[in-house]
Amino acid sequence: MTKSLKLGVIVGLAKEPEEEIRKVHDLGLPTCQLSAWNPEVYNDETLHSLMTACQKYGVEVSSLWAGYPGPAVWNFIDGPSTIGLVPPQFREMRVEALKKAADFAEKAGIPSITTHAGFIPENPKDPLY
Repeated sequence: MTKSLKLGVIVGLAKEPEEEIRKVHDLGLPTCQLSAWNPEVYNDETLHSLMTACQKYGVEVSSLWAGYPGPAVWNFIDGPSTIGLVPPQFREMRVEALKKAADFAEKAGIPSITTHAGFIPENPKDPLY
């Protein structure tokens, strides 16, 4: 038995998500992943707008990319000290943001959240390992 995969695209989640969901529909795609870096969008108004738009355009959200507050330098020099949950100085606020994302995803019926957990040190003796 062959299970077919659905092709989708990643779009941003804003307070008014209808335009992004409409773009997915207009591309003829049945699904998308949402991307949000601002935890402020995880509220009931955005939730209602998102669910309404998804129903209107027949788009399924497969995952929520959950970004987080604080600096994030996307390279191999500063990235390990700024990205994800590994840097201790950002960990608490980022865990809180990811919890908000998980709660939002659950309410919206989104089956998963995705994020960059950070650079895990290679040395198992490193306290950040």
